[in-house]
Amino acid sequence: MNAQSTDSARLAEASDAGPAPRRSRPGLATAVPALVCLVIVAVLFAMPQMLATTSLLNLQSAIGLALFACATNLLVGYGGLVSFGQAAFYGVGAYTIALAWLHWQISFWLGFVAAPFVGAVAALLVGLVALRTRRLYFSLLTLAASQLFYVVVLQQTGFTGGANGVFGPMLPAWLLDLSHAYYFTLAVTVVALLLLSQITRSPFGQTLRAIRENRERAEALGINVFAHQLLAFVFAGAFCAIAGSLFVVHDQSANPDLLAWTQSGYPIFMAIIGGQFTFLGPALGALIYEQSRDVLLSNFADWRMVFGALLLVIVLFAPEGLLGLPARVRGLAGRVRREGRRR
Repeated sequence: MNAQSTDSARLAEASDAGPAPRRSRPGLATAVPALVCLVIVAVLFAMPQMLATTSLLNLQSAIGLALFACATNLLVGYGGLVSFGQAAFYGVGAYTIALAWLHWQISFWLGFVAAPFVGAVAALLVGLVALRTRRLYFSLLTLAASQLFYVVVLQQTGFTGGANGVFGPMLPAWLLDLSHAYYFTLAVTVVALLLLSQITRSPFGQTLRAIRENRERAEALGINVFAHQLLAFVFAGAFCAIAGSLFVVHDQSANPDLLAWTQSGYPIFMAIIGGQFTFLGPALGALIYEQSRDVLLSNFADWRMVFGALLLVIVLFAPEGLLGLPARVRGLAGRVRREGRRR
């Protein structure tokens, strides 16, 4: 593994010799200073004293979706694997808690601990098949897997509740308090994001980025591309399942819509908005998406069309996302200065 890490470091350096826009992207993952992150967490910690109940519920939902988006971005932004099947593992996390409570009266805490492991196993099974293909075929296979999970949950009415889903008092008394539920969601998300950050900064994460940049060169260096991508898929599935368990904390329910392939598109949209080549870009995108959706719903009949137009503007004029704008502006300023010196 050490030899492979050394090779991946050389490969990452070699891949930096590519076009200017791509050269800066991997480095953006560590661009946000730790102090800024602490300030953001402190502000979020103070929100229960500043927001009304409805606004606090929306923020709690956005925090859970931020984890969902960052977990998905481990594949999309770092691995170059566009998966439309992450909703399957998001739903698996929610249903693990709900079904364990419904059928076996297992406590929320045991279900919460089990959720990421069940999500990881499900991701392993899907990844073993989907990763045999590439690009469009990989995306289609993950989409098909998500729909398979969705149909199974929808049809097994006696076990999963079918279209009605599972709902009821599955949370412990402590989490029934809105402030406690919010703080629990925030704490779990922060810890999970710290773990994800360590994964992306590790030799494994560096190797994953190298594979994204040049798969053929990585294979030539002796890197086991399939094993690295499969492990990334399993990690992403586990963290998506944790995000799904946070949905249960927010809604006290699990429903088939959580597993629909359309649900898998939301974290990708969030990553595009915030910046898929920055670690916290998808989290920013989740906050913007969740808050702007409510604003658009109250002002526009067809809010999806307006949101699609805004997304198109971001793709055309800020392809690196909102957190990628500073680097883009610095690059443009540097070009202007160089042109000025030549004249």
